Amino acid sequence: MLRDLAATVGRARPAAAKDVSMAGIVGTVGMLAEASGGGAVLDVADIPTPRLATTADWLGCFPGFAMLTADDPGTSRMSSPAATTSECGEVTKEPGVRLRWPDGEETTVVTSTVTGLGTAAG
Repeated sequence: MLRDLAATVGRARPAAAKDVSMAGIVGTVGMLAEASGGGAVLDVADIPTPRLATTADWLGCFPGFAMLTADDPGTSRMSSPAATTSECGEVTKEPGVRLRWPDGEETTVVTSTVTGLGTAAG
């Protein structure tokens, strides 16, 4: 099962990927977006959450295994019988990370960068 999870990114071949770190979903999305020179909006209602974790914990810390990928909508979907996947946001040109709630309201949770390392060489 773990080998299958580890192979999911290689099979999907997305434009970008990042394993969820201790910064949780929000901080990790911020790192991925920062490396691309942009930001992101996360649709809170679409984020898969482990059944033993609260949404708040999952967004702000790391109580399980997760991978984030970025690519054109509908492409590069990861697939594993041991995982749940979902399109749950979008990369934006505006730096930072925003949460989009089910009513459409957005909350800025990261205002600019997470690491300060800048964009990835590419």
